Amino acid sequence: MKVEGGELVKVLWRSGLGADDVAGAPWPDGVTIEVDRDAAAADGAAILVDGDPPAELLEAPSLRHVVVPYAGVRAGLRRRMADRPGLTLHNSHFNAPFVAQHAVALLLSLADRLGRYDRALRHGDWGPENGPQSVHLAGRRALLLGFGAIGRATVPMLRGLGMEVEAVRRRPDPRDETVTQWGPGELHRALGRADAVLLSLPSTPRTDGLLDEAAFAALRPGALIVNVGRGSVIDEEAAWSALDAGRIAGLGLDVWWRYPDGPEQRSTTLPSRRPFHLHPDVVLSPHRANAVAGWTQVSLRDVLATIDAIVSGRDPERNRVDVGEGY
Repeated sequence: MKVEGGELVKVLWRSGLGADDVAGAPWPDGVTIEVDRDAAAADGAAILVDGDPPAELLEAPSLRHVVVPYAGVRAGLRRRMADRPGLTLHNSHFNAPFVAQHAVALLLSLADRLGRYDRALRHGDWGPENGPQSVHLAGRRALLLGFGAIGRATVPMLRGLGMEVEAVRRRPDPRDETVTQWGPGELHRALGRADAVLLSLPSTPRTDGLLDEAAFAALRPGALIVNVGRGSVIDEEAAWSALDAGRIAGLGLDVWWRYPDGPEQRSTTLPSRRPFHLHPDVVLSPHRANAVAGWTQVSLRDVLATIDAIVSGRDPERNRVDVGEGY
């Protein structure tokens, strides 16, 4: 969408994320931004910034694009957008380096058994001298389930640890020589080769429950599992069974199956029906891979860059979401 005749493109910023900072930010050329978190209509707006806009906002005749200012698209919004093929949907991958760092931190914590021995030493217990040993990651193989912005950002970190890196992709690209790639039908074969599995997948009908009982059975014994995507990608019961039986050496989870229902429950809600919180080889993280100093400013800059790419016509596909696939 290019600006014609000097007319400004109106953006309705309805999301709370970035709303306090957008007024002072340098806007893209040809853009006017209206901040209204409670807007009931998007009349006159060509671009809507909102994580979960109601259907009535999407009906505005002027609307052409919806930008979700964070990674991931909610199922309800995907359904509403699917009913409106004239609209394009974009999200943000601003947090990819933050989440990638968190994923590798969880992997290192598991490999060096930091959680297990930290918990014991807090009670004065130095552990048995023949207790579980650390895993030296150099020369081991990491498998990425999810090779989007987050997965790609982990590659240099993992290689810096001396690891070989492979990935399972929806559509393997033989021209992309970044890592060895496997198709979805080869998942179990790839799992059987992996010493560590890092998941950064969104929640979609294709990905939910991907790591099920059969997948855990296909894993190389003693593998380490890290999930920074969505909790639903891992089957909760299958994960607990594999962990409890000792088939995997550890889990590092930043995303879960159960979340607090409101602020008052943030200090009383366990993240699973199973006692993962009691297992010594689980590193728990309360969905905070994104909680990096200055992250809101990074998010704002990324969304403004997407708006600029759309309005200028330089890259109208920037961060575009395939509504059917969910990412």
